[in-house]
Amino acid sequence: MNELFIAFSNSLIALAICLAAGFFCRKKRMLNEVHSSGMSTLLTRITMPCMVFMSFMRPFSRELLMESISTVVITGVIFIIAGFAGLWLAKLMKATPGERQNWQFGIAYPNVGFMGIPIVLAVFGTDGLIYAAMTQAAFCILAFTVGVRMYDDAPKGFKLKELLVRSPAVPATAIGFVFFLTGFRLPWAIESGIDLIGGVTTPLSMIIIGAALAQQSLKDSFTDVRLLPPVALKLVVIPIISLLILRLFIPNPLMLSVIVTLMAMPPAAATAIFAEEFKADSLAAAKFVVVCTMLCLITVPLISLLL
Repeated sequence: MNELFIAFSNSLIALAICLAAGFFCRKKRMLNEVHSSGMSTLLTRITMPCMVFMSFMRPFSRELLMESISTVVITGVIFIIAGFAGLWLAKLMKATPGERQNWQFGIAYPNVGFMGIPIVLAVFGTDGLIYAAMTQAAFCILAFTVGVRMYDDAPKGFKLKELLVRSPAVPATAIGFVFFLTGFRLPWAIESGIDLIGGVTTPLSMIIIGAALAQQSLKDSFTDVRLLPPVALKLVVIPIISLLILRLFIPNPLMLSVIVTLMAMPPAAATAIFAEEFKADSLAAAKFVVVCTMLCLITVPLISLLL
């Protein structure tokens, strides 16, 4: 059997246990919205930036530099094309305005931070994290500028300060990239502390997702047949097409595998957040995110068979 498939399966089972812990704790009211909100803030503003920063603590190489820059460009292009694909599908299915906005954004922007980075770390180790970090940078830059405009009631302007506040992983990537280029390193004790904080990201993200799923009606979500086309486009079509095209000009199998894996992730958590914030049918957004998140535990290992 494909070794990568086994690695994905084992890692996703381990992550699913963390997800189940969050689901159980929320159902038993050991966690509430205040706890989940606090943990999400801790994840996005502290632990994930630490993990992203540490992913750049490696010897400089020109090849890795070019691959890092290429990753930002390649994933950014995929996000934009996927957004147009989501819009086309919504028009084809005569989607409601709420469905159109959520499908377009959700199909364009995968859950790189909460699910993608933990899965990449679990399956590919720290070597794959630098590509995930660059993908996260492309995600943050586009999702909070171009992507947010997919919502009809979203502000059309762009504020750099707001981007940095929403996505501390962006400055963490920039600072880490400088360290990578210069070869400068922090004292071992400080790096160890940052690394320990970053290590909390994987289990914490799964617990948060599990707690979020516990607040949704899984039965209602999985019985909504209108979700089948957008779910198939998001979890199957886009990653497979990405693989078939990218394998033609990406010689590094690790870089290729990380990018395709991240494209196979479910919609970003921001899909539901923006839907609520901009009054774009938050129920439709929640259903789409829930179904994709649950099914990706099956589709991601299957796609790995093609890598």
